[in-house]
Amino acid sequence: MKVCIVILKLIGQSNSVRFASLTLGTLIFSACLSATLIAATPPQQKSAAQPAAEDKPAQKKADPKVADNQNAGKTNKEQAWKSLKDKWVVSQFGGDGPVVIKDKLITMGLGDPLTGIRWEAELPKENYEVELEARRREGFDFFCALTFPVGKKHVSFILGGWGGGVVGISSVDGFDASENETTSFRNFETDRWYKVRARVDAHQIQCWIDNKPAAEQIRQGHEFDIRYEMDQCVPLGVAAFQCKSEVRNIRIRKLTTTEIKAADKEAAKPTE
Repeated sequence: MKVCIVILKLIGQSNSVRFASLTLGTLIFSACLSATLIAATPPQQKSAAQPAAEDKPAQKKADPKVADNQNAGKTNKEQAWKSLKDKWVVSQFGGDGPVVIKDKLITMGLGDPLTGIRWEAELPKENYEVELEARRREGFDFFCALTFPVGKKHVSFILGGWGGGVVGISSVDGFDASENETTSFRNFETDRWYKVRARVDAHQIQCWIDNKPAAEQIRQGHEFDIRYEMDQCVPLGVAAFQCKSEVRNIRIRKLTTTEIKAADKEAAKPTE
């Protein structure tokens, strides 16, 4: 500002010079004032809502191991199930009805007396579960005899045998599903799907129908086998006796370490 005043004093006194001096002085004064204001203005603060690029927190890259662990934590049972398809063959009982295997649905026609299928691939023999859905379309006897391994032996879980109402495991100590401790009776509706599940651990065999306990057998001290007719369903298979039936969604899974330990703990409890 002082520089501007000094310049004005040095300019001549004539009118023309005074006018020119006034004009020049005004311009110089304006320039000095602008420079002074700019110098006095504090630096603009950065908006908190818009941080500079260098202030943004670095984004963490996804860790594939963490992702795998997260997936593993999602319902372990559901992840462990393995659908059984593409390895089914038609059993040869003699007098078999027609069998149609299409995707996850298998239709077994009315046999004289048996019609069935069997699995021709590796599968567990201990500490596992097998599950399927089955329904009777025609007939009055068992529409599902699920044969499965119990260690080196096999058994069959029967639904609707001996005239349509027997449920049980064949065979225990040489006795069929109709005459051992697993025997029970129930009515099965035609054309209704039933969810069937069997579990084998080191201590027992358990079977469910629609997620409700249907048969249970301790392994220790007992012998297991199948009726000779069911050899055509070994190692894993399904058969129907004088029935037209359908099965679908057959799958299998190994028991988890937690489930195996829980079974061991339960078996170790003293019996009352």
